Amino acid sequence: MSLLKYDNVEYFMPFLFGNDIFIPIFQKIFENERNPIKYVYGSSYCEWGLGGRPVSFKIYKLGLIEKYLKKIINQYGHIPTFTFNNLNVKDTLNDEYSNNLLDIAYSLDCRFIVATEELYNHIKTRYPNAKLHCSVIIPSIKIVEDKNFDETEFYNKMLEKYEVVVIRPEYTMDNIDKLDKLLSDISRVEILINQHCQYNCPHHREHYYIQSEFSKHGKDLKIKNYDKDSPELFSLCPKRKDNYRSVMLSEEQVIKAIDLGVKKIKIQGRSLPFDLLLKELCISFFSKEYSEDEIKNRIDKICAELVQNNKKIGLLLST
Repeated sequence: MSLLKYDNVEYFMPFLFGNDIFIPIFQKIFENERNPIKYVYGSSYCEWGLGGRPVSFKIYKLGLIEKYLKKIINQYGHIPTFTFNNLNVKDTLNDEYSNNLLDIAYSLDCRFIVATEELYNHIKTRYPNAKLHCSVIIPSIKIVEDKNFDETEFYNKMLEKYEVVVIRPEYTMDNIDKLDKLLSDISRVEILINQHCQYNCPHHREHYYIQSEFSKHGKDLKIKNYDKDSPELFSLCPKRKDNYRSVMLSEEQVIKAIDLGVKKIKIQGRSLPFDLLLKELCISFFSKEYSEDEIKNRIDKICAELVQNNKKIGLLLST
């Protein structure tokens, strides 16, 4: 019996530069069957990465990062995907460190999730063959700003430019019976299945802005509505603060999307601590035939084996 909730899809998992202990854990779990994780996404600390989620991994040594990426690629077979989701990149396009990081990542065939036209053009000018993914941040903001925003038209235009396009879970839910008819290439669409927010949240721009600023300035940040005790670092949206899931796709909806041709599934949670992310994976990734306790016990056993074999917890620290 498969451990997976959904078969025959590629998973985008939040394991790059954070919670990367899940990478060797999942390799062990799936040692006798196909490992469904193709991409691991996240960001090291750089100007372009201060976007969708707070960046806590402040590692600056490019040589260490290069070794880390090579390990993920060569030892575990995943494709590192950088989340370059900062909305305010216009004045940082020439940032030396960010460009050096881009050079290393591109040389290793990594991919890049971007949220602005400026950064898309910058990367494509530097590397025309770079594989870019269109961030869900873009339509989430556009739909708030423009009442006449045509989301279907937007996605189809982005499919002409980007390798992969991430669509809002609300769009998936609202069009679950006709995704294959609306989208020009559903096989290159990535669906986010576990967004923690209210349906069509009106505060998306503020969310991303505050998260970017917090990542950059930390405790020095002075922003209205900022709540330092909130696990999500802000309190603009009470629903999100309470770990609310009004846009959590149901199992039936995800299966329907897969039946229509969706091949790529994204699970959110790169800012969550290990225990909360594991709980999220038990809901979104593992088959309901296995209880949460069964999954946790199996993972605890694997972690104990890794420690016994003198392997440090976290790939970056053991690079």
